Amino acid sequence: MDDSMRVSSADLSAVVVGAGSQGRVHALGYLATPGVALTGLADVDTASAEALAAELQVPAVHRDFRELLAATRPDLVSVCTPPALHLDVVRAAIAAGARAIHCEKPMALSYGDAVAMVTAAADAGVQLTFNLQRRFEAVQRQAREWIAQGEIGDVVTVEGYCPNLFDWGTHILDLILFHRQDAAPEWVLGQIDVSVNRYVYGVFTETASLTQVGWADGVRAVVSTGREPHTSALNLENGLGLIVQGTRGRADIRGARTLLRRFGKDDLLRESPFDTDSRTWDRGVDPAIVAGTADAIRDLVASLRTGSRPALHAEHALRGAELIFATYESSRSRRRVVLPLDRMDNALTSGRAEGFWSPTGELRSTY
Repeated sequence: MDDSMRVSSADLSAVVVGAGSQGRVHALGYLATPGVALTGLADVDTASAEALAAELQVPAVHRDFRELLAATRPDLVSVCTPPALHLDVVRAAIAAGARAIHCEKPMALSYGDAVAMVTAAADAGVQLTFNLQRRFEAVQRQAREWIAQGEIGDVVTVEGYCPNLFDWGTHILDLILFHRQDAAPEWVLGQIDVSVNRYVYGVFTETASLTQVGWADGVRAVVSTGREPHTSALNLENGLGLIVQGTRGRADIRGARTLLRRFGKDDLLRESPFDTDSRTWDRGVDPAIVAGTADAIRDLVASLRTGSRPALHAEHALRGAELIFATYESSRSRRRVVLPLDRMDNALTSGRAEGFWSPTGELRSTY
């Protein structure tokens, strides 16, 4: 089917705000979804937006996302901007009549802004999802199924690691919740090191951190972050990992595979179908991210059509964001934080402004 036939047969229109790497991933997801026409892109870097539009044959390009929304009046909006802009774009998309909004993570620079997005969408009856696409990965889904079936007995503890809490930790904390069947935690105890002015994708974040999460059933999770030389283990297999310990075994979950070690039984293994060698990736993007995002978009479109709850509905992202901001608040207040979190700021940035932390030097990276 050529592009003109694809557009004419579509009953839903989509636009992408932000034409960077993840914007391209979202655009590919819409193009792979039947019944959806990708009608526009917006980015302050118009050259990038025009190049992506030419590559994917997208008809409209705007520098200002408000102009794009006014000109196209889309059904679906993907928000692939830096997190500082998420709330503004979500509100503008709601005002423009969007029926569904799919936003990149992290949610926002403060817990209050994260709550505001979810509240605004709910009040307007707009479907809001966040791209926690790792929930669609085969290794994660298989692990969740095995754990739910009792293959490792009753879950006792979960250990997670990644390079930073605010950005990469969004995925790790969400996956911990995913493997805990999305049971709501009761409290968070956290400590962060803020010795360096560290920026990940341009956002100020902690230098290193420890997060403990507790549930009513006694299960505990601990997440450690950092990228110092002595934490090289945190950089294994794309820097993300989980170990779920049960009474009869453990699940070792990495980006490339899930290995189930069962006491007195043979191991179980599920490997990723995608090449994990980053040297082979198109434009440096993990193919698992491309596939997972396409799955997420197909799911949210199906949910919009049927009225069902999407797999990546905003409440999942909000719960993970709550754990991140509760960690920062726990470190600032030097106490365990009982959930729900009642502080709407970002204790990391507020604490720095108040002189609670005095970082020196600067480190900028994507992890």
